Amino acid sequence: MAWAVWLRTGVAPKLHLTAKSCRAFFEARLAESGATFVTWTVLAARKLEGPMIQRSLARYLGIEGPALSRQLEQMERRGLVVRRRIDEDRRAATVEPAPEGELYVRISAVAVTGQQEMSKGLGDAGVAQLAVLPDRILGNVGVD
Repeated sequence: MAWAVWLRTGVAPKLHLTAKSCRAFFEARLAESGATFVTWTVLAARKLEGPMIQRSLARYLGIEGPALSRQLEQMERRGLVVRRRIDEDRRAATVEPAPEGELYVRISAVAVTGQQEMSKGLGDAGVAQLAVLPDRILGNVGVD
């Protein structure tokens, strides 16, 4: 019976449910703008970090390489990113943001509005604490 209590009150199951629910929440809103969660995270990471080698981008976003590669192919076809092969290592490619277009601006607004909706009632202190706590947990489980 201890497992039943753990499922209702444990940190891991609550984080899992929260992550899945938040992802579904964002996916639904982003789909209305013609984007996906991965599209948004790639574009936002590129805006924040600039050009990055594809495998580093996958690690940065916590996405498996092949899944990111498929997503980047679609994004490249849509003119959202540019991949450039590195001369020293033909298997490696940098991912660069394409010139900003309407999609980035539109999904940025969706992300901001979604964040506000999800954090309704938490207050500034609660949002600030919620931004720090997952980093502590990740450190505890050995993820930098």
